[in-house]
Amino acid sequence: MQLVRRDEGARVLACTPSDAAAHLFAERLAAAGLDSARLYRLDASLPYEEDAYDDARATSQIPGHERLLAFSVVLSTCSKTAILQTLDVPVGHFSHIVIDEAAQADEPLVMIPVMTFSDAYTNIILAGDPNQLGPIIESPTAARSGLGKSYFQRLMLLRDVYGLDTQVGKT
Repeated sequence: MQLVRRDEGARVLACTPSDAAAHLFAERLAAAGLDSARLYRLDASLPYEEDAYDDARATSQIPGHERLLAFSVVLSTCSKTAILQTLDVPVGHFSHIVIDEAAQADEPLVMIPVMTFSDAYTNIILAGDPNQLGPIIESPTAARSGLGKSYFQRLMLLRDVYGLDTQVGKT
């Protein structure tokens, strides 16, 4: 909401690892005042109950290309963002790609929206708590190959600036 309120030209691709998280995200954006003219929830699979969040309802129809590009926020699961590529959404169209619950998403899942739609001018925002539930990897082979860590966790491990010991006592 802050991005869209601050910049009318912002185009945000908001992604989550699951439909349940995307549903909650849509509800919160709608409750904060983002209506269906500016928010498009791509391919929701959860049923929506009659409630105050009617504007966040997903439709079974995908809007036309021009209308799709006009939304301020397109909200989807990470995996379902691939649909946008088939709809000819150009690389770099989104000014921001926000991955919510990024600590729970396995790395290949996060790469779908990031690698498909970002360019040198796209801001990538990973939000989540790496100390809570991480990705659930059921394949022992995938786990041994390092997919038990999220992209978010991997970045934090690689960058000294995110280490707690670098933050304590520094001003």
